[in-house]
Amino acid sequence: MKKRFLLLTVGLPGAGKTTLVKHLVKLFEEVVVYESDVVRKRLAGYPADRPLPRHLYNPEMNERTFTFIRNGAREDLRNGRSVIVDATFTRAEYRRPFVDLGLEMGIPTIGLHVFAPEEVILERLKRPRSVSDADYEVYRAMKETAELPPEEILYISVDGTEDPISSALRVFTWIKGLVRAL
Repeated sequence: MKKRFLLLTVGLPGAGKTTLVKHLVKLFEEVVVYESDVVRKRLAGYPADRPLPRHLYNPEMNERTFTFIRNGAREDLRNGRSVIVDATFTRAEYRRPFVDLGLEMGIPTIGLHVFAPEEVILERLKRPRSVSDADYEVYRAMKETAELPPEEILYISVDGTEDPISSALRVFTWIKGLVRAL
């Protein structure tokens, strides 16, 4: 049986998580990506490129979004595919249900911690972004409570200002070696 993994991106808005995932997914066979921003908007009945009203960023919608992703991930893992969940996952309590899913499925749950200097993040947040609605206010609120890096799981840290293709190749090699060893 092919070795599968569950990869959680971890990092503040604007760090470069989604860009890195877009390059990383090209390197793996049979991997499914769940982008939390896209899922949230779909569940709310909005197209991915349209901003959500702030009131839809609430605990109930968070739970609905991540329950949907966990259920889909469980099914994909059962069907032999690896899963990448592209979300901020800035707190251990948010990561825990996915770590539990990995344990339940008997597969490794790995963190991909993406970071960048604050000045770079602030510049990125000023520009229009395809799906994410996060702005400086959201960034500051998340930064105050962030538990980074994700020390409760195996993780790799990547500088989100480096070339994303080179970073994706490095992460790919690390994940393949780790999954092979486990």
